[in-house]
Amino acid sequence: MQTNNPNLYLRILNAASVILLFIIVSFQQPYGILQQEELRAQQQPEQETSQKVPLGAASGSNFTNYTSPQFGFSLLYPSGWVNEEIPPGANLTFLMSFNPPPSEFGEFVTTYMAVKNLTGNNTSLENFTDQEISLLKNPPVVTATEDSSARTILESEPITIAGNIPAHKVVYSEKISGALSKIMEIYIVNGKMGYIFTYLANTDSHDKYLPLVQRMVDSLNVTTSSNR
Repeated sequence: MQTNNPNLYLRILNAASVILLFIIVSFQQPYGILQQEELRAQQQPEQETSQKVPLGAASGSNFTNYTSPQFGFSLLYPSGWVNEEIPPGANLTFLMSFNPPPSEFGEFVTTYMAVKNLTGNNTSLENFTDQEISLLKNPPVVTATEDSSARTILESEPITIAGNIPAHKVVYSEKISGALSKIMEIYIVNGKMGYIFTYLANTDSHDKYLPLVQRMVDSLNVTTSSNR
């Protein structure tokens, strides 16, 4: 297009420049937002991973009841956890583990419920506790893979569970496979049966799971078993 009016030509040129600038800005803004959203989407999984709370560590976790009529005990454990019966070995009658599911493993956390047949009805909780603490201080040969020289008893005190059942709690630290772990054991006696609830975790994970495990301990109840 040709024009002899220079002012008109300048106005057209300026208008065209404004329109072109508007088009460029209009396309740049959505692209910038998409870039931000893409970057946010890339960062989100990392944020979720770093903020992930282990299953059951939250206070609102659901619990499931486990009852063993044969061995005379019951307890609550987190619904998402896995329970598995384990060969008890020579010193135990029964051994059951309650663990976070495999997808949650990344920290060494496990709980056990063990049952022992005692020699007679006259075994008291005090005697049973003394026997178990003696084993902690002088572990049998089968635990030689553990560094018992680093085992230190941190707490030892009488407690009650399930409202009014007398028990004894022992907390100690120990090196297992080269890593320092913190272990809590609860001892209970009912007739000819001795019960040991064990919570084992690396020292840096112990307190995080402790409220959850404490609820398991508080729910632990012993009854008359079919083995008695």
